[in-house]
Amino acid sequence: MTKVFAKATKQEFHIYYAEDTVKGQTGRVLLAGENAEDAWNTEVKHNANDLSGKLALAIGMPVIVVDNVTVELKISNGSRGTLAGVKYFRRFGRRIAIAVDIDLLNYDNPNQNTERRHRIQLAAKV
Repeated sequence: MTKVFAKATKQEFHIYYAEDTVKGQTGRVLLAGENAEDAWNTEVKHNANDLSGKLALAIGMPVIVVDNVTVELKISNGSRGTLAGVKYFRRFGRRIAIAVDIDLLNYDNPNQNTERRHRIQLAAKV
C-alpha cells in the first residue's frame, strides 16, 4: 500500500526498522547482525498483536493511531491522520525510526503559539 501511495504521489518511500532487544545475563541486549536480520524478516502471524520489525512509510500517507495516547486531547485508538515527517537515525545502513509527526484534524494543540495546531509528534512503534 505504501509503494502504491508513493508512486501515485511521485515520491519515495523508505523502510524504517525497529531496534529489538532480548534479555541477556546482564540485562537487555540489542539484536545485531544475523539475529536482527532474522527478526526483521520474520513473517507476521495473522493473530499477532505486534507489527513486523520494519515498516514502509511515505510522507503524506494516511495513518491511524493504534493506542490511546491522550484521550482528553482526542488522540486515541482509531484517530486518522496524515504522516507529516519521520525522525530517525542510521545504524548499519538502516533507518531506525525514533518519532513520527502526524497531522490529526481532530487534535487541537493547547499551545496557542504553535505554527501547526493539528500536528503532534509521537514516539515511533515500528
